[in-house]
Formats: sequence, structure tokens, C-alpha cells
Amino acid sequence: MGSNTFEETLDLILDAGQTMLENGGEVFRAQQTMEIMARSLHLQEFHVYVLTNGIFASARPDGGESRSMVRHVPVVSIHLGRVEAVNELSRELAGGRLALPDARKKLEDARSIGSTPPRAEQLACVVGSACFAFLFGGGPVEMLVAAVAGFWESVICQQFGKRRINRIFTDIVAACLGTLWALGIRVFVPVLDVNTATIGALMVLTPGVALTMGIRDIINADYLSGAIRLLDAVLIAGSIACGVVLAWLAGRGLGAIVW
Repeated sequence: MGSNTFEETLDLILDAGQTMLENGGEVFRAQQTMEIMARSLHLQEFHVYVLTNGIFASARPDGGESRSMVRHVPVVSIHLGRVEAVNELSRELAGGRLALPDARKKLEDARSIGSTPPRAEQLACVVGSACFAFLFGGGPVEMLVAAVAGFWESVICQQFGKRRINRIFTDIVAACLGTLWALGIRVFVPVLDVNTATIGALMVLTPGVALTMGIRDIINADYLSGAIRLLDAVLIAGSIACGVVLAWLAGRGLGAIVW
């Protein structure tokens, strides 16, 4: 394997692992996929260590010294379509159905798969908030209030995300405004159960994926990555709680809450 081919091969494998990580793939699955690709492409002495937000890999070219590469993955979003596309790429490489140039083209195609349109995300948040309010015992009024709150929460998250505003601050603002909306409606509709409407709206902000993947990483004995994901889940949950508390304190000051 020539020097250029070696560099291209190692770069392809790290790009594949990075694509999986930054789109919500599990740590152990990203590492396993990279190892399969390395064996399929005959990369010698390939070693990789994957964390939630980083990849460390090394390999040795023919007759040369070992070389290392590092990738930082600071932002993680959920796009399982891209993860599945990379998995399919690794399966085709393992089956000997792809050459290196074709694998690079297929990886670029996987990375360019479009994200969910903003309006579809907003619709999902509206429907999800209303359904959660119903599951927690709410009626039509609570479902409607939760749906509107879920819509504004999704808009806030999208706009703050475009400006790369910290997720903690984003969740505080979204939870606060969603709760304030429910408290404000209660002033005009006294029969509204604020707790049910608020909980329904907040469920779309909860860190379910981070919590689940953190537990899975720990079960797979990847304690460091699991601890990172669990800490992320705790911080997000704490941010949501802070937003709710701020809204209730503001509501009490404005007379919307009587304690």
C-alpha cells in the first residue's frame, strides 16, 4: 500500500467513524465499524479508541512507522439515516464489493443525506407535546396548550441551534417560555391544569437519547463515554428544571400563581 493510498484509507475510516458519532451512533458501534473497515481495506496494526466526542486512531504503512490521527466531534445530533448508510458502507467493504474510490464516494453520499425539514420537526414537537399531555391525564385544553408550547420550544431550539448557542442556555429559555405560556393561559382559562400541560410540553426537551446511550455504553464497559453521556443528560435535565423554576417564580411575581 503506497503512502498516498495509506493516507486516503486511514482518512476514510476516521471520516466514517466521525460521521457515525456526530449523527448519534453508539461509541462501541462506531469503533466496531472502523475496525471492520480497516480489516477490509488491509490496514496493518490498526488501533482505535473512540470517545463520545473524539476519535484516536493509529496504523502502520508497509515498511514505515506507525502514524496517528485524531478527530474532535464537538457537536452531536441525531440522524440515524446517515448512521445506517455508513453501516451499509462497512458491510459492502467487508463483502469486497467496493474499491477505495467508490467507498469514498459512498461515504460522501452518506454524509450529504438531508436532515429533517424544520417544519417536520415542529410538527413532531406539536404532536408529541399534545400526546404526552394526554398520556399524563390532560384533556383537550391541556393538549392544545402543550401543543402550542411544544411548537415554540422547537422554534427556539432551531433558531438557537443555527446561532450555535449553548444547549444548556437553549433548554433553560425553551422550558421557561413554555411554562410561562401555560401559566399565562391559566389566567384566562382557570380550569387548565398547568402541571399536565407543562409536563407534556417539556417531554420533547428531555434527554432520552443521551440517557439511553449512556446506559448502553456503561453496559458495554465503556465507562468513560457512558459517564460523559450521563453527565450530558443530567445537565440538560437540570437546565429544563431551571427554566421551569424561573417561569414559576416569574408567574408568582406576576400573580399568575397563588401559593
